[in-house]
Amino acid sequence: MSLTTGLRSPHSPLRRFLDRELSAGAGALRQNFRAQHRAEHILLPPPGVGTEAGTVGMAIDHRLRLSCRAGA
Repeated sequence: MSLTTGLRSPHSPLRRFLDRELSAGAGALRQNFRAQHRAEHILLPPPGVGTEAGTVGMAIDHRLRLSCRAGA
């Protein structure tokens, strides 16, 4: 059975699982995830810095990794 066939059939185990676990919507799923993975402190950029700071930091990190790997 292919994945699409399993999704289309309302009686397949995959479809029953997805209906049971995800039918409440993303809110319940998000609440469950946050309850299991509590963060002590959430780091946010300081005032005046946009939310793109994390993206810029990740780009710099990847660039440094690539440059160090190429020289090795």
